[in-house]
Amino acid sequence: MLTRLRVNGFKNLIGVDPHFGPFTCIAGANAVGKSNLFDVILFLEALMDAPIMDAAMAVREEKGSVSDIRHLFTQTDKGICLPIEIEAEMLVPPAGSDYLDQPAEARTTFLVYRLDLRYRPPTEAVSRPRIELVEETLDYVKKGEAPAHLPFKHARAWRDSVVKGRRTSPYISTESNEDESRVVKLHQDSSTGGGRTRLFQAEKLPRTVLSTVNAQESPTAVLARREMLNWRLLQLEPSALRAPDGFDASPQLAASGAHLPATLFRLSQGLEPRASENPLPGEANHVPEKTDG
Repeated sequence: MLTRLRVNGFKNLIGVDPHFGPFTCIAGANAVGKSNLFDVILFLEALMDAPIMDAAMAVREEKGSVSDIRHLFTQTDKGICLPIEIEAEMLVPPAGSDYLDQPAEARTTFLVYRLDLRYRPPTEAVSRPRIELVEETLDYVKKGEAPAHLPFKHARAWRDSVVKGRRTSPYISTESNEDESRVVKLHQDSSTGGGRTRLFQAEKLPRTVLSTVNAQESPTAVLARREMLNWRLLQLEPSALRAPDGFDASPQLAASGAHLPATLFRLSQGLEPRASENPLPGEANHVPEKTDG
């Protein structure tokens, strides 16, 4: 569950910092950035399953063209692209699995993911513009601080049931070297212990570190990745919602609202979709589409 999204430098979003509850309505006049806020969520989802450049090119542009990645960045009057800074707070399930269907258990279930991206124009050595990962972190919210991070009305019993675990260090961190280069560190959190921290040169990364994790080394990070992969956009169609399902239908709601009967049956039985049944990015979403006005 996404509970907060801080955004700076993405399209026309500057200093945006909304909190989300079980039901959140986004309203406003045309062209103020409502759709762009949903684009940030879908961009994070895409980054969990694709290289950074591919995820950027998949984000829609107002005019429909995605030939220039600068459309993703807020630009000054002089055409300078500001950095994109994204921070997402989320509640993740205590257990799940990775892309190989290997089990994963979270050390903590209230997480904070931060991402800092920069636009790099073409140079003599590189003929095409690119997006450079400058900082990536995956940290946690302490249980005692959870009430301040969940401002919507809720019962303490519910909060205690979803905010679990303890930890004293981040799961992913970024540090600067003396030469001003940056290193992203993936810290092991396996229950067996003994794992070594993996180091990555930030400027050379074609994709996020979080998109590469596995359950054996980083079970909590795996669950953060799977949570973001489940952020999707629903554009419901009445005919799709009314369509019946066969016994072998997907138990996951599609973007159009198809497979509603199979999804409701799964939920009524208290079942969770297997990792292999989770839809690919873009097929469905629990984030409802905004309406103008």
